[in-house]
Amino acid sequence: MSERYGWIGAACVRAFVLVCAAGLVLTATATLLTRAGMPFAGAYTGGVLVAAVGTLIVSRNGATRVLLPSPAITAWLVYEEIIARGIAWQDVLIVSAVTALIGALLMRAASMGRMIDALPPVIRTGLLLSLALGMLTQAAQAARILLPSPWALTMGGMLSDPLTYFTLVGVLLVLLLYVQQKELALPIGIGIVLLLTWAEGFWEIPAAPFLQPELALPLMAGGQDTLDVPAAIGLGITLLIALTVESSAVLSAEGARPPAKPDTPLIRLFVVSGIGSLLGAFPLSITPISAALPAAEERRIGGIPATAMGTALLLFLLLPCAPLLAALAEFPAAPALSLAMLGLMLLRHALVQLQRAKLLTLCDAAVLAIFVLASYDLRTGLTLALLTWVLLMTAGRTHHAIHRSTIVLTVILILSQLFPWLP
Repeated sequence: MSERYGWIGAACVRAFVLVCAAGLVLTATATLLTRAGMPFAGAYTGGVLVAAVGTLIVSRNGATRVLLPSPAITAWLVYEEIIARGIAWQDVLIVSAVTALIGALLMRAASMGRMIDALPPVIRTGLLLSLALGMLTQAAQAARILLPSPWALTMGGMLSDPLTYFTLVGVLLVLLLYVQQKELALPIGIGIVLLLTWAEGFWEIPAAPFLQPELALPLMAGGQDTLDVPAAIGLGITLLIALTVESSAVLSAEGARPPAKPDTPLIRLFVVSGIGSLLGAFPLSITPISAALPAAEERRIGGIPATAMGTALLLFLLLPCAPLLAALAEFPAAPALSLAMLGLMLLRHALVQLQRAKLLTLCDAAVLAIFVLASYDLRTGLTLALLTWVLLMTAGRTHHAIHRSTIVLTVILILSQLFPWLP
């Protein structure tokens, strides 16, 4: 009897750790989507529902893998594609659904793996580094650690700002607990920050903290016809590569827990992401916190790990809590803390890949610099990085190392960028 309750308790603790971060990340992405004109309740409900169901599907017959809308990819889509280029969020979701379907078919035929392998390792590492820096930058901006400046690209905030102070204190507290091997480091840090900010009156529990969930269906809302075919192709290719690179980095970190068929989780990911796009959820990826779970074997229920079952159950319980989490977003110290920790975890994966490279050339340094400087605009960064790498490799008389698919991909991305200015 004690053994039974022991593994149930361990699964509940792990699920609680995952949901503490997942709920706040979903809140941050839903808040970000409101800037694109999407209703908060619809964005939150779609994200929570698809994350819960997707976690169960992708984790079956494997390790616990939590699916969430990627904060870095969502920020790129909102700021660069929707706001800067004037694309409607409905059109972005439709492109995301089509892209996910194509990704599942390519992964099923093993074509997607060959396309990703054809990319130079420095391109994959640079894109992963760009995604990690995008998460960290988003967290820093939410916490007012970085501020827009009329004199420079950005400027630093001040510790006299309560939002900056509480976020940095929370990050430091979580890191201190993490290095002491505390499994509950993230929930403890989030809980303390929430308690202190609530006690100081920076946010209040709403009078009606629960609300009936509602979806923002892009097909019912109708597209705005703001996206042409070349732009859709460039957007889809970048989205497909970014999701694959981010999720593959998390899967490769499973160590002693590799899946029986490495492509199976990605096929399921694309299928869930495609269906979720039709329900108002932005593209999903396997969150880096999934790789932070202990590698010990778990009890399973119908082939699904107990931790994944508990995570999905807790996410379902969060469905009617949109008003409460919207109140947390008014003083986003806790959401910024979660984004910062996820960004650090993804940055660690990128640094591990850099360590595997025996020698970084000046060409590699230039490619990585492009990704760092264009961390918010993934499509432009990927296009410029591929073009730079191909040109430098050709000039260095090592063009035999350039794969044909790399050249084709570079040409397609360049044409998608230049099409609006072509006669």
